[in-house]
Amino acid sequence: MESRKRVTLGGIWRSLYPVLVYLCIQFAVSMICAFGIAIAAWAMYSGAGYADLETYIMNRVAEETLTVLLASMMVSIPVFGWLYYRDVQKKKQSGWSEEEFSLTEGRLLWTAVGCAALAMFCNGAISLLPLAQWSDSYEEVSETLYSGNVWIRIACVGLFGPVVEELVMRGLLYQRLRSMMKPGAAMFWSALAFGIIHGNFVQGVYAFLVGLFFAWLMEYSHRILIPIAGHMAANLFVLLLEDCSLLEIIYGSVPVFLTTTIASGIVFWCSVRIMKNA
Repeated sequence: MESRKRVTLGGIWRSLYPVLVYLCIQFAVSMICAFGIAIAAWAMYSGAGYADLETYIMNRVAEETLTVLLASMMVSIPVFGWLYYRDVQKKKQSGWSEEEFSLTEGRLLWTAVGCAALAMFCNGAISLLPLAQWSDSYEEVSETLYSGNVWIRIACVGLFGPVVEELVMRGLLYQRLRSMMKPGAAMFWSALAFGIIHGNFVQGVYAFLVGLFFAWLMEYSHRILIPIAGHMAANLFVLLLEDCSLLEIIYGSVPVFLTTTIASGIVFWCSVRIMKNA
């Protein structure tokens, strides 16, 4: 990592604006989708009352949430991939070399195992706290993410979501903060931003915790592919458990739940130890 600069307002803005651009892209794609649905509904049900039309439009927009997210990701990935590429080229011009940080199959494997275990451990730990009572939107968001077409969910939550979020949060935000701060401070602030953009308290706490580790992966590996692989593994693992109804079995029995949560924590700790020596 390049030598640190002073913390400045310009530096903070340079770190944060990719997050704001990503949120704006999501909003713009959502508005375009809602507008298209409204036009189609007006053409099909022009004789319906305003209240009925409004209800229909709102329901259709809700049904297409994952599709809208996927579309916004398709727009975002080339934008933030380009910004990340520019940052890497600037670092290379100052003498930084990717060859100093080898990318091995072992690192990718144990990153995936560790992140999947971390996701399970954090979900278990958070479920022990009354956080869901403090977030009215949590159940609604969870229902959206874990319902609907399985292939869209896999593409959105398990594949393209991790790519764009890691490019924005670790590739750009974390590394730009890191150029001005010590690693611990940059990890904390980038993880906090990652939690905030999830929009509800429960997911925010979860995203903050895993975001700390994803930032550590970026610091440890200096390769965006490592946190991307970990993020994908965590999301796909939870999706698999949900689709196979294994989460219901785990959370339906206190002994199974506690054993699974503790075992996940142990696997995570072991994976980190192995990664450090890989």
